[in-house]
Amino acid sequence: MEKKYRIIFHVDLNAFFATCEMAEDEKLVNIPLGVGGSKERGVLTTANYVARKFGVKSGMNSIEAKRLCPNILILPVNFDLYRKYSEIFFNLLSEYSDVIEKGSIDEGYLDMTDLSEEVHPLEIAEEIQKRLYQEHKLPVSIGIAPNMFLAKMASDILKPLGITVLRKRDIEKILWPLPIEDMFGIGKKTYPNLKLIGINTIGDLVNYTDEKKLKLVLGNRVKEFIDKANGFDDRVVDPNRYVEFKSIGNSQTYSTDIYEYQDTLSKFVNLSKKVVGRLKNDESVAKTINIQIRYNDFSQINRSKTLEFYTDNFFEVYQVVEELFDANQGDLPIRLLGVSVSNLKPNSANFRQINIFTANKTSSKEEKVIHILDNINEIYGSKIIKKGIKKS
Repeated sequence: MEKKYRIIFHVDLNAFFATCEMAEDEKLVNIPLGVGGSKERGVLTTANYVARKFGVKSGMNSIEAKRLCPNILILPVNFDLYRKYSEIFFNLLSEYSDVIEKGSIDEGYLDMTDLSEEVHPLEIAEEIQKRLYQEHKLPVSIGIAPNMFLAKMASDILKPLGITVLRKRDIEKILWPLPIEDMFGIGKKTYPNLKLIGINTIGDLVNYTDEKKLKLVLGNRVKEFIDKANGFDDRVVDPNRYVEFKSIGNSQTYSTDIYEYQDTLSKFVNLSKKVVGRLKNDESVAKTINIQIRYNDFSQINRSKTLEFYTDNFFEVYQVVEELFDANQGDLPIRLLGVSVSNLKPNSANFRQINIFTANKTSSKEEKVIHILDNINEIYGSKIIKKGIKKS
């Protein structure tokens, strides 16, 4: 019989890069410490909790960090060290569950439903937290909830070394008062626009009645966010969620860091266009779109979305790319961007139903422009002319 409940842990390493440095050298534990560039253009990837008491935080220019905390020690990134401790972290988690999804190098989701039938979830969480700290000097916060979204939100509530249980019956009291920018999935581009229409907390989003305004900000994700704010998330912990199968993709490492949002979008446009071009040359269509972002500290995220249909349409691919980027923007300068598509099948096997009321829109003005540009570039070179991006 299928279980009617789930128990999901989100385990999040606290101030991970700084924690790794302190685990290697105990002399660093009680001093303000940052990790990142020390030059004027350098940006901190993280800071330990001693430094945070002075107002230092990730994404801050190192000059500003030194102004707030003159005694701060700023170390360069050491990604080999962080990978070592990440492996230690996930190896220990694997002792408690076979169903683990890596959210990133320093966080993971565990389906603890089976083990929790034998041992109380709080006891398991306390043991995981205690072992990571005592055996490896790795402090973690743990969220316990019936689904992935609530577990993620719970782990952020109490840091460092916190354990928070978030049940559906508690969301009105615990979740809804949180600032809207704290809601997982709401990007830095999105939350200021939500505040402009009067949504300052997660509870405000749930109770907002003007659906037209809400759709202008959140697009076709309105129901998704409202469902999550109400405590509903039907995703399952999937160890293979970000495992790449056969795919077509392009990525590029940039010689100078990318700081500007619009510059990032422009580069994503170019990458998406190349991927779609290769997809068409392969005579294939794709259902899953993936973006890759590597920051200047070498940390990396991969995010993907699977559509309800197959496509080789540039606009449909790029719309997802921009949506994924908006929902997962980080604070750090970007060094590499990538776009790939997977879940492929031959174009000849793709039968997509067309709505007769919107069929005339499939040859839109923008698509015609792209087609003209493609023809020009094919004759005169791939960089002779480009489509610009409208700046807001």
